[in-house]
Amino acid sequence: MKTSKTNFRLVAASMGITVALSASAFAQVTTISGTNLSALTYRPNGGVAQYVAPAGPTPALAELSTTDSGENGAAPVVYIKAANIGLTSLGSLDNFSASYDLYEGLFTGPAQPYWLTYLNDPNPGGGYIGVLSMGGPDLNGSTPIHVIYDFDGNPLTSNTYWGDSLSQLDNTTYGITTFGQMTVYESGPEIGDWDNGASVIPASANFDSMTVSVPEPAGFSLLGIGALALLRRRRRAQQ
Repeated sequence: MKTSKTNFRLVAASMGITVALSASAFAQVTTISGTNLSALTYRPNGGVAQYVAPAGPTPALAELSTTDSGENGAAPVVYIKAANIGLTSLGSLDNFSASYDLYEGLFTGPAQPYWLTYLNDPNPGGGYIGVLSMGGPDLNGSTPIHVIYDFDGNPLTSNTYWGDSLSQLDNTTYGITTFGQMTVYESGPEIGDWDNGASVIPASANFDSMTVSVPEPAGFSLLGIGALALLRRRRRAQQ
């Protein structure tokens, strides 16, 4: 899912159904923008993380800012949770990808906003394991990452897998499971917590949209398969 960006559409016009299929698996792609950004989960963590309503030509935004983006400063974040976008689950890490768009492509600070994704750790005593991208708008299989265990009740390793790709992490065993098989609890762009040395560097970012791709619910996948089969039968009948 993460490495495939090839999608095609099958339109069954007489049924009023448009089915979007991925080349490798069924996926539901959801973009959050406009006033829907207000439904996301904002955590300032000592900085500013808030929804900003549209004003004149400026669209609705998800705003993050901090006066100190260093390791001892603030690290504001805005999370996407399944309930924020009307889903029951964000699926497993190996079927999850995401991206963000910055308003007018602008941000301030020493580096680009990065994705912070928390996974549900199913191991005994486990909590939440954090996976951080190395910065940039896209989170997919080729994204370099590292792992943190700050909210995991019983870490099984101190290995951060620094610089591994997300696909490599997916296939890495962790106790009774792999990282890729863990379900996504929440995911979103964060700024701050950078190694700025002794410098105090402010940072800010305004997002006008975020997109996540998660597995389709089983029922919708079956609907898609049924629509495909019906379309094929109709084509044969016309030949």
